[in-house]
Amino acid sequence: MRIIGEFDTDNIKVTVFKMNERISVKFEYNLLEQTYKFRDGCGLNNMDDVKKYCNNDVMCSIKDIFIKMSESRSSGLVSFSKVSEDEFDHII
Repeated sequence: MRIIGEFDTDNIKVTVFKMNERISVKFEYNLLEQTYKFRDGCGLNNMDDVKKYCNNDVMCSIKDIFIKMSESRSSGLVSFSKVSEDEFDHII
């Protein structure tokens, strides 16, 4: 797998990989990431195609998913913290 390019859009880092005629597009934001994989023949063949794919509608959907991911991560950490606090013995 090799990196064929990267760019930033709306504080989201986009990295494009190519391997065996397959394109993978990784979106990164605040320690979260989403990866979309495209097979040969889907219409994405190079960096220009990926930039066209990353239009306003697609990026809005990706941002919404990042918001949901962040909320899920945060609520999971809150639940984890409550369980962890109960596990410790009380020292008198």
